[in-house]
Amino acid sequence: MEHIYNNDTYLNNNPSWHEEDAPFKSARIAALLARNKITFKTVCEIGCGSGEILVQLEKKLPADVSFSGFDISAAAIDIAKKKETAKIKFYCNDISTSKGNYFFDLLLVIDVIEHVENYFSFLKGTALIGKYTVFHIPLDISVWSLFREQMLVESKNRVGHIHNFTEDFILNILSDHGFKKIDKIYTEPVFETMPPKQKIINGVRKILFKINKKFCTKLLGGYSVLVLCENNAA
Repeated sequence: MEHIYNNDTYLNNNPSWHEEDAPFKSARIAALLARNKITFKTVCEIGCGSGEILVQLEKKLPADVSFSGFDISAAAIDIAKKKETAKIKFYCNDISTSKGNYFFDLLLVIDVIEHVENYFSFLKGTALIGKYTVFHIPLDISVWSLFREQMLVESKNRVGHIHNFTEDFILNILSDHGFKKIDKIYTEPVFETMPPKQKIINGVRKILFKINKKFCTKLLGGYSVLVLCENNAA
């Protein structure tokens, strides 16, 4: 599947590279870091796409923090390069295979794992190059998605989700690969346009989420989990 990120397939399906979601995601990341009082000077986003999350985070984090973005897609890095500053640099490289030749205080892996063919190897490599990691992972498996499996097929074809997760499963996988959970929050779905049926479902989803967050994610889906981890913690 990795070829779709370099043969314009992904770019044609997602011309903005989802950068419209960057203000929302960066705000949630900054809030999670602040409430856990994590200190860091260097930030690396693996699978940075258009780079907009780092651009937004630069506005929210301390002035002495520097940022690096890595992506395997030359098309994405071409977009990101236009946003470079003295504090933000972008590289077309698979840093997860660097075997510890890089090291950062904080790694960001935002909506990436579900795209990676061998995410076990990816996680092993990632654990070596940072002190902390923030993951953002869509919780695509729910009761609702099992009754409407075409949603999962559409997600694979349009945005390249080749793996689908529940919360407990992916948290267990992270633990197996050297990531100790410090904190987590759920992030709500963002819809640009919604047909009437989807508005009704989303309204029910919002009500149920207020009553019981975890049950809502398992029943109706649509949410993601943002997880702060310590890497290679004993």
